[in-house]
Amino acid sequence: MAANGQYALKANAEGGHAERDKRAELDREARVIAELDRLAAISSGYLVGAGHWEAGRWLALTWAPGAPMWNALAPARRDAGPDTRRLLITCARSMASAGAALHTTGWAHADIQPTNTLVTEDGTATLIDYALACGPVTPGRPDLETGRVPYRGALTHTTAPEIAQAVLDTSETEHIPVTAASDVWALGASLFWCWTGRRPVPYHEPNGPRQGKLRDIAEGVTHDLALVRPWPFPAFEEALMACLHPDPHKRPTSGELAALLEGMAP
Repeated sequence: MAANGQYALKANAEGGHAERDKRAELDREARVIAELDRLAAISSGYLVGAGHWEAGRWLALTWAPGAPMWNALAPARRDAGPDTRRLLITCARSMASAGAALHTTGWAHADIQPTNTLVTEDGTATLIDYALACGPVTPGRPDLETGRVPYRGALTHTTAPEIAQAVLDTSETEHIPVTAASDVWALGASLFWCWTGRRPVPYHEPNGPRQGKLRDIAEGVTHDLALVRPWPFPAFEEALMACLHPDPHKRPTSGELAALLEGMAP
């Protein structure tokens, strides 16, 4: 480990997560991050070190600057000035660019959400937490899937409609692969939520069980952005709602989204 710098330490809690092998998950995450580094899909050197302690596994990661996305975009829920518009554009563009770097290698983050997105004051976003990342079947690398629990969606509110439907249609032990298009929906859902202050899907029972929310998400209906946005931003709204298209084949790729946002005026 380097002598200087700031690091984030991730480790299993002793005696915790009895329902699954958290140590195996952390071991897999270390291998996945190393593979993504090798593929230049994430910032070089993100994984600083990994090892064992008496209760399991630990990872040391390069510290990512910024605040959680919800906190960082709080000004956008109040103010419509050019600085705020620039904040939104920069955040969305850097998220899309990070997604594109992953997606071009065949990998998906699988857990894009406000908590896993750190945003600096100028809007630059960094995706963190690759525990659920899904990649292509890699000949000679079965270790990239060893220790994985079956993917059954991540945070409910950023679960794409096609993933929600797959969860409803399959058993709890079946793994659901995540696609780049599902990541794009999650990206759009995170932006919608943090800008408007509203989760993107109008649940029939907001405080009801997850299964009911997944059924609502699978219907592909979102809140009317014009009714919940804090202020109008037509070009940004069009890009945002394109990400939330119910048909995954009609969403922009992360690369297309990044290019669109690159030329967007605040």
